[in-house]
Amino acid sequence: MKNRRFVITAVLTAVVLGGIGYASFRQAYSDGAPAGHPARPSRTLGAALPGAPTVTEPRADGHLVSGADVHMESAELKLTGKNGKRSAHVCSEWEIWSIEPAERVWSTKCLDGPQLVHAHLGDGRFENSFAARRDLAADREYDLRVRYRDEDKAEADRWTPWGMRAFRTRPQLAPLANAGTWHVRQDGYRVEEVAGGFQLPVHLAMVPGHNGDPDRPMFYVTELYGQIKVVRGDLTVGTYAKNLLNFNPRGTFPGTGEKGVTGIVVEPKTGDVFASVLYDKGGVHYPKVVRFSSRDGGLTAAKQTTVLDMPNEPQSAAHQISQLTIGPDGKLYVHMGDGMIASTAKDLNSFRGKILRVNLDGTAPEDNPFHDADDGITAADYVYASGFRNPFGGAWRADGSYYQVENGTAIDRLSRVDKGVDYGWDGTRDSMLKPKLYIWEPSTAPTSIAFIDPAVHHGSGFPQSKHGHMFVAESGPTFASGPQGNGKRIVEFTFDGGKVGKPRKLLEYNGTGKASVVGLAAGPDGLYFTALYPDADTASPDAPGAKIYRVRYTGDS
Repeated sequence: MKNRRFVITAVLTAVVLGGIGYASFRQAYSDGAPAGHPARPSRTLGAALPGAPTVTEPRADGHLVSGADVHMESAELKLTGKNGKRSAHVCSEWEIWSIEPAERVWSTKCLDGPQLVHAHLGDGRFENSFAARRDLAADREYDLRVRYRDEDKAEADRWTPWGMRAFRTRPQLAPLANAGTWHVRQDGYRVEEVAGGFQLPVHLAMVPGHNGDPDRPMFYVTELYGQIKVVRGDLTVGTYAKNLLNFNPRGTFPGTGEKGVTGIVVEPKTGDVFASVLYDKGGVHYPKVVRFSSRDGGLTAAKQTTVLDMPNEPQSAAHQISQLTIGPDGKLYVHMGDGMIASTAKDLNSFRGKILRVNLDGTAPEDNPFHDADDGITAADYVYASGFRNPFGGAWRADGSYYQVENGTAIDRLSRVDKGVDYGWDGTRDSMLKPKLYIWEPSTAPTSIAFIDPAVHHGSGFPQSKHGHMFVAESGPTFASGPQGNGKRIVEFTFDGGKVGKPRKLLEYNGTGKASVVGLAAGPDGLYFTALYPDADTASPDAPGAKIYRVRYTGDS
């Protein structure tokens, strides 16, 4: 390959992010780009080229990110075509360059749809010396580039200049010696494996009032790629429902593979199971809520009925329909991601970016905040609260208040969900700072909430000092190996009036594989959680080796 020489034209002040110094600089090829590569133009970091897209994630030059899960986002740009009129933004190209050695290590084709302004590593391919990789090398400097295509101009002018962002990947943490696969951070608790052999277990739902009968269902687990598993009181595992998807969900992680069956809840009176599912129609994926009933005491589903279908609400991987809960009022609460289109979140004519409140038969409750039967039943009639990006998890506290955790861009949000409130998501970072109890910065990808309630499962066997406390699963970087400084753990929040304290770690992943924490529920004898991926450094995220664990209080110190 042609020898590459670089001229360092300026060295800027070190930027300290997350406690790590990062020297920013600009570079240019002195003798052109390698054959087949676009040239990287000389630039001053932080200074956008005229007419170029603005990279909004990573949010600043020098930002630290996981090499396994680089979220790439950019702002919409007004494109002008012939006669100065606005032109369509038809597709975007994304690239990542290694700084030293300097080469393009990842790139995409011209992407459309949500990937116009929001891409993941799974949307492109690794190349050159990174061709055999699935992630970026740790603790290195990179440049992200994006440009937009305008179909209305002559061929030579159809592309905008490149928008750019310099970033650095986090160092890879080594497991702590003699601390086990899951490192317990509080005295008196133990992590135990409950069941194995799961394929992408997302959420789990306990059966209300389970009495310890070894032959009866204790909880259900959704598997992303189209199944619901049931775990009995004796911890044996069975298949409750299968073949729930009418499309092939397999794809890359992070990216197109993150879609399918997600949320689940059990109706206390009947034992029926509700699940949230994506389905395909004409190559587009739409959300629905399905109710399952059984004739054998909840061990297998005999009948399934779609209670809420949203056929005009296309959703994409990750930002999809997710958590389901049943409130003290007996209503179903449905979490809806924005489908990677931020404008849907505040639009009451869309189901996306909302938490919906639904009767168990799928109709809209008349006391919902925007219900207006005079205009016919629309999305607005179902809306309980709006303005969310990706509210992946939620749970009810004993006092009847409801809480949700939401994946943002560089930050994540915990908030109490109140009737009729707009939570503000409009595509900007600052909009995530609106009604909130806590902000994670940097992002840790919170996915589930569980409360220790003395009236439910006798407080899960936890001591009285934990009653009323909130536990949150932080899934961390998608499909990253080994321990991560920004996730793969469970944290604890305490309440002081209407405020929460700083999170305290309960446990974190300490293995060498891919396992993380996603689903979380308070059970009869502890906190149960799903480890989305196997505890192995596998190349296949859907390998059927993922496990369910519980955190049990033993009183040992």
